[in-house]
Amino acid sequence: MTAHRTRPTTRRGALLALASLGAFSLAACSTGGDAEFEESGGNEAGDGGSDSGSDGMEQPAASDDGGEEDSAGGADDAQAASSVDPSDAIDTLSYALPDGDVEGTMTVGLHHLRRRGETLELLLTFTPEFTEPGAFTLFDLHGDNHSVVAPALVDRANLTRYDILNTSKSYDSPAMWNSTQNVIELASGDTQAYWATFAAPIDEISAIDVVMGAGPSFEDVQIEAEEG
Repeated sequence: MTAHRTRPTTRRGALLALASLGAFSLAACSTGGDAEFEESGGNEAGDGGSDSGSDGMEQPAASDDGGEEDSAGGADDAQAASSVDPSDAIDTLSYALPDGDVEGTMTVGLHHLRRRGETLELLLTFTPEFTEPGAFTLFDLHGDNHSVVAPALVDRANLTRYDILNTSKSYDSPAMWNSTQNVIELASGDTQAYWATFAAPIDEISAIDVVMGAGPSFEDVQIEAEEG
């Protein structure tokens, strides 16, 4: 598994090995991303299949070609769409839907950012409100752009960015450690629970920004201790 990171110009090219994750190890490499931040823990945003973290627990992810979503409770796609109550969010933000063909807004609820071994598990809910009839996937509502759906973690103090863990750059393989973006169809007012897994920060920090590709950020999100 590769972990991509970008530091400022004076630090570009620096390599730092991250802790082992299951059968994979994270190897740092330079990317063409934002030159202001080190980028770690994945490459591009997309969908993927199920994977396991270093603690042996199932990491929620889904197939880009329509496979079942492996939520924490093993629910299928329909159940996973409503398995988390959006009213339980500890914080919310909203932004206009990026797809120019669907007029409305997306409300994102932040539920937790929790340490799991050498990884961080992020749980969000996405609830769209729009005027068009019918139902759409998150992928559709964001203009068919994976990177606009997927969140990232940004440690501004240490100039480090963490993207979703990924075992491949291809969207056609079960590579991304995150929930499906193009299987569950949402009518206006429906909610989809969304999990994503990142490498744990390499610096000693207790909070980090959760940056949404299509909207504002959740700032200074506290990193919860691992359960148990």
